[in-house]
Amino acid sequence: MKTFIIAECGINHTGSIEIAKQQIDCAVAAGVDAVKFQVYDAAKLHGITSPVYKDAKRGEFSYEHYKVLADYCPIDWFASAFDDAAVDLLESIGVRHHKIASRSLTDWALVNKIALTKKPVILSTGNHDTGAIKKALDILKNNDVTLLYCVSNYPTKIQDLNFGRMTKLGELFKLPMGFSDHTTGIFASIEAVRLGAVMIEKHFTVSRNLEGCDQPCSLEPLEMKLLVKSIRQLECYQQEI
Repeated sequence: MKTFIIAECGINHTGSIEIAKQQIDCAVAAGVDAVKFQVYDAAKLHGITSPVYKDAKRGEFSYEHYKVLADYCPIDWFASAFDDAAVDLLESIGVRHHKIASRSLTDWALVNKIALTKKPVILSTGNHDTGAIKKALDILKNNDVTLLYCVSNYPTKIQDLNFGRMTKLGELFKLPMGFSDHTTGIFASIEAVRLGAVMIEKHFTVSRNLEGCDQPCSLEPLEMKLLVKSIRQLECYQQEI
């Protein structure tokens, strides 16, 4: 099976539409399957007194900009929606699937809103227990769901990973599993694929020298190209044995 590789552009564009377009260009050149952004209202999501508000506000686009980026992107484009208005925007653009970030897994109103689209959903599990994950999946019973194992630390240390949880969640819920990689480098993503991940989401930037809290755990263009090439080589090897 071909691994679905997502370049998570996130907020690494620092609010520049031109940098966001560069992210798309570089991600496409690297050979990824999809490019993902985030749609949110920074004040509503974090609050203006939050220590992450400044970074989030810098990475915020107008809704019109998201339409420009979706039209510009020649491959699959979608985004994490963090409120009802974001879901409506993505539906108006016509995304093929929705992403629910781990922080939103227990936002039951948002999960319900996304469930009503009946589109495929990528659900990050974060540190949530199986009870919370099951409740979200019950709401999403009419959606095709891929679960993403992730550790919600930026960047994540290799020693904090537990891929046993990834495989166990897949077995428990009988759903395809993937990995949202917040580590530095490409090792963890390759290991996840070796262990059965069918989807990889990796933060992506045109340069880690740009401002933003997500830059340290993001790959630059040549690194993303190497990750894609390494995963495709691993897939060929797995098919042969």
